[in-house]
Amino acid sequence: IRNNDKVGFIAFSDKIEKFVPARKGVRHVLRVIREALYYCPKGKGTDIALALEYVHRVTTRKTVIFIISDFYASDCKRMLAVTNKRHDIIAITITDPLEINLPNVGILKLNDPETNESFFVDTSDASLRKEYARSAQEIFKEREAMFRSCGIDAIDIRTDVPYAKSLVAFFRKRERRLRF
Repeated sequence: IRNNDKVGFIAFSDKIEKFVPARKGVRHVLRVIREALYYCPKGKGTDIALALEYVHRVTTRKTVIFIISDFYASDCKRMLAVTNKRHDIIAITITDPLEINLPNVGILKLNDPETNESFFVDTSDASLRKEYARSAQEIFKEREAMFRSCGIDAIDIRTDVPYAKSLVAFFRKRERRLRF
């Protein structure tokens, strides 16, 4: 608002679900915030490439694009790289510590929200927890490598740390880097 920047919003799943064109003004920014907070997606999948293709169609100027996702979606690397050449993409990931280290709580029922598949896991099995942690670390490393190879800045917001700390640290680091 202070910079008089235009702000827009795209909500997507496996399709574009909501689009609010970029505009200026306090009322518009409040609308975007309301849409982001209260929007309930209808689709189950995630298609980041589709959302980026949509951005290419609806924007004509260089734009700063914040993508909030776990980036587990496949086949988005090429579109991320292509889009980042024209725009400035900042990837925001949200990580729960339970995604990294599975707690020892016995039999646990897990549900995949995209496929709606449910399955049971015996978390008392130490080798299973170790493999889970190893697999999670590998996924995070692959995601970081993808961001680096595409030249994309990333913010990892953890659910066990106040998000303001992560955001402030990121923007301070980015400001220093862009100054030089």
